[in-house]
Parts: sequence; structure tokens; C-alpha cells
Amino acid sequence: MRIWVSGARGKLGSEVCRQLSAAGHDVVEADLVSSAPGGVGDSIDLLDREAVAGSLRGVEAIVHCAAIPSPENIAPADLVHINSMTTFNALEEAWKQGIRTAVLASSGSIYGTAWSPEELAVPEVPIDEETPLRYVDPYALTKDVLERTGEMYARRGMQVTALRFHWILTPGEVRRYITEAPPEDNRRNLWGYVDLAEAARACVLSLNPRPESDRYATLLIAAEDTGMLQPTNELLAQYLPDTDIRTDLPATTSLYDCRRAADVIGWTHRSRWRE
Repeated sequence: MRIWVSGARGKLGSEVCRQLSAAGHDVVEADLVSSAPGGVGDSIDLLDREAVAGSLRGVEAIVHCAAIPSPENIAPADLVHINSMTTFNALEEAWKQGIRTAVLASSGSIYGTAWSPEELAVPEVPIDEETPLRYVDPYALTKDVLERTGEMYARRGMQVTALRFHWILTPGEVRRYITEAPPEDNRRNLWGYVDLAEAARACVLSLNPRPESDRYATLLIAAEDTGMLQPTNELLAQYLPDTDIRTDLPATTSLYDCRRAADVIGWTHRSRWRE
């Protein structure tokens, strides 16, 4: 299959390209940064519709990873414009060329706790796809726009999968940024993460055809454990005592429930940073 990957030089996009190539797919890399010598793909500005259209010729599916990855050091208006319009251009130009499979990189930040100007309460855990969106920040807004845009194209007949990735980290980064950090530093993120290779594998699995009834899917993608050594219930009691607990959370169980991803695309988080 010939697959277009935006943000191909980024952290997630480059791993998606690696896994797709290893599986024998023909990968078209789309990124503002041109490929290294010997690589495939010119510099593509996703705000340029004609450039996007040209890069999509002959493609059978798209994986849209490109985005401003955080609201830091960028004006809110620019953040919303770039993240929203690059998504629209990718999907619109793909649709016009008859491409009917798309995977979109959404974010667990859509729930609002990560980038809220003031810390938001977490009413209940574990969080899943049915957890209400309570965001008040522009970055989360852009992910909601991404998902709603994908849903619109799914209503037209495209298979669209929006993957709500939690904090994408390597095992070493989990140890550095979560395990070895003071627990209160990651309270907003509920001490969660997703391994980089596992996040990319979710993108690859999302390319498989599904029944028409599952044409659009929003899937939460996070590890099944936290990045902490301290038991989850102890963390909740100490740092989020007002949060309701909906189910048993033994040992270091994650506060993100990803069972829908297992049901829809057959994805479970296989790697462990502790190993």
C-alpha cells in the first residue's frame, strides 16, 4: 500500500514511517523539513493546498501526524490556524483524490487537564472516550476540531480513526520525566504515557479495513500502567483526593482505559518501561 505520512520527520511520524516501511509499504513522507540525503520526500507545507494535493497523488491512505505539538512559544491564533487548517487540507485533498482511509493524531490533552491556564479538577477515573471534554485551552480545542473534521469526512464515506495519544515517550524518557520527577509535577497528566513504538503501531493497525458501522472511531491510546513506582491508589489519595474512582486500580494501573482500542483495532500496549 502507498501511504502518505505527514509530520514524517517528527517523533511520532518518523516511527510510523519506519514501521510502515518495515512492513513493506511504500511511504510518502510529508514534512516542512525535507528528507535527509537519500530519503524520499520534498519539503511540504501543509497550509499550501496545492502542495498537499501534489504530494497525495497515487496514495491509498493517509496518516496525519503533523501539528504544533504544544501551545508553548506560539500565539493562540497561530496555533489554532495551523493545527486546524493542516488537518482540513490533508483530509479535503485526500477526499478529492479518492483516498478513503485516514488516521489522525489526536491527543489526550483534549480532556483539558494538560494545558489549562488553571488546574482543572479530575471528577472521576479511569478516563476513557466517554469522559466529558472540559477543556478551556486552545491546544485542546485544536484536537477537538481535528476529531470533528475527521468525523465529517467519515460521514461522507471515509474510514477515519482519531487516536488520542497520551504523552508519547521512550522508556528512558518515562524514567526521566515521570518516574524520577516529583509526583506533583505530573498530576495533570495522571502520571500516564504511551511508548513511542506502541503509538506508531496503533497508527499502522488503524489502516486495516473495518465494517461500515465502525467507519469513524475515536480511540484513547495510553499504556496500561503509570510511569510511577508508587501504587496508583496512593497517588490518587495523596494528590487527587476528590476524584471518584469508578473501578479497581491495583498496583500501578493506568488511569486511562484503552479497552476500546483493543476492540476496534486490536491494539494493546505490549511494552513496559519497567523491563
